[in-house]
Amino acid sequence: MLASYRHGDRASADKYPLATAAALPWRAAADGAWCEVALPSCPAAHIIVPSLSIGPESCAYQVTLRTAEGHWTLQDVPSSPPSSRGRAHSRSASGAVSTHIDCFHTEADLPASHLRFTLRRAEPPPRHLLAVSVRPLEMHPQTPQAIRAIGPQPPAISQMQGPQDIQQRICSPTALAMMLKAADAGIDWLDVVERCFDQRTQSYGCWPMAVRCAAGFGRLGAVEALPAWDPAIQVLRAGLPIVASIDFAAGELSGAPLPKTAGHLVTCYGVDGDAVLVNDPAATDAAGVPRRYDLEAFSRAWLCRRGAAYIMPAP
Repeated sequence: MLASYRHGDRASADKYPLATAAALPWRAAADGAWCEVALPSCPAAHIIVPSLSIGPESCAYQVTLRTAEGHWTLQDVPSSPPSSRGRAHSRSASGAVSTHIDCFHTEADLPASHLRFTLRRAEPPPRHLLAVSVRPLEMHPQTPQAIRAIGPQPPAISQMQGPQDIQQRICSPTALAMMLKAADAGIDWLDVVERCFDQRTQSYGCWPMAVRCAAGFGRLGAVEALPAWDPAIQVLRAGLPIVASIDFAAGELSGAPLPKTAGHLVTCYGVDGDAVLVNDPAATDAAGVPRRYDLEAFSRAWLCRRGAAYIMPAP
C-alpha cells in the first residue's frame, strides 16, 4: 500500500512543493483542538508517518492512531523530560501496531483507522501543514534513468565541527541547517541543533522536532516517507534541497565519510545522471561535505527502508 495525505491552510498549501489539499476541519475542544485523517485498511509491515507543522506560534501536540479495536499514541511533540511518564508511547494490547519515536509500524494487518492530531490548546491553528505517509517499511523501488534535477548547493557544514560531546549525534539538525541556510544564510547552525533536541529521548534526530524547528523560521514543511524518486525530483526541480534519512552496510555507499550506518541524514540538492549530489554532514570538515554518490547505491540506502525525507518550502 502506498498513500500520501497532505492538508494545509491556503498559504501553507500553496508554498509546499508537492500537491496539497485544503485544510481538514479542526474541532475546538477544552482538552485540545483536534482533527483526523481517515486511513484505509493497511497491511502488515508498513510504516505510517504523521507530520504536523504549525505557525506562526507553535504549540505541543499528540498523534493517536485509532481503530475500533484499540489505539496507539506517540509521545507529545515536544516531549516531556524522561521523568514525566504520562503521555508517551501508549499502545493497545492487540499488538497490531508498534509505536516508535516518530512513526507507527503495522505488525499485523490493520483495519480502517483514523489518525488524530490533538493540540495542547483549545483553539485550532491559524496556519498549519499536515501530512501523513503510508508505505511498506521495506521495498525495492526502481532507480530512475537519465535524470537531471539540480538546485543551488546549500552551504556546507560538518557536524564534526560541533561541540565534541554531541558531534557524533547531530547529523539531523546539521542537515536541516544546511537546508534552511540555502535560503537564509543568517540562520545559526548551533541554534538549529539546540532547537531540535528532544527531552524524552535525549536525542537530536526526532523527525517531528526537525519540522517544529523549521516552522520556527517560518518554513511550514513536513517529514514524508517517500516510495520513489518522483516526488523528490519534483522538489529538487523547484530549487529546494531534501534531507534524506539513509542507512547502509559496509561497502554499500562508496565515497561516504561513514563506513556504515544504521541511520544518518544528509542534504540532497540534485541528481545529475547517475550521480546524486549531496552535502554529507559526517565529513570531518566543511571542505569534505559535498559528495557525489552513485544513484543506484544511494537509492538503496534511502528508499529501500522507510524513505524518510524532510521537505521544506521556500520562505
